[in-house]
Amino acid sequence: MSIAIIAAAIITSFSTFEQSAHAENHSYDGKSPYYNNCDDSAVTKDKKWIDSVSYVELKFSTACKTAWAKVTITRKATSNYEADARIVRSTDGKALTCDSSGGNGSVKTGQTSCYTGMVYDYDPRKATAQGKHAIPNSDAYKVAETIWY
Repeated sequence: MSIAIIAAAIITSFSTFEQSAHAENHSYDGKSPYYNNCDDSAVTKDKKWIDSVSYVELKFSTACKTAWAKVTITRKATSNYEADARIVRSTDGKALTCDSSGGNGSVKTGQTSCYTGMVYDYDPRKATAQGKHAIPNSDAYKVAETIWY
């Protein structure tokens, strides 16, 4: 009987250890920054240059308490998927790109920017924006990341 109790305790401890953290689910997660006019109260919390012609911004809505990423190229893109942005939330690792729900799609030929959907970002949550821009004549990208806010 004692062996069965010990075995049950070991199995329980392993199954508890193997459980993964569940992503938070907030009503604003994955929505466009234009949802409920969140963009109207947007402020730029940080901006980082990726290279000499592109940068990424961490945007925050003071009214909606949400964050999103925006990448901008200072000239029109010359190829599809030339640039993309990503927002990541600290508490659960939830991440969205321009191609995710609420985003407007990665930067394509002729475009100059894209933005991600929003993540709810009220304290104690923080978010960071990441941006990438294609290196010409290469399959590689230059990347930059903002502060966590």
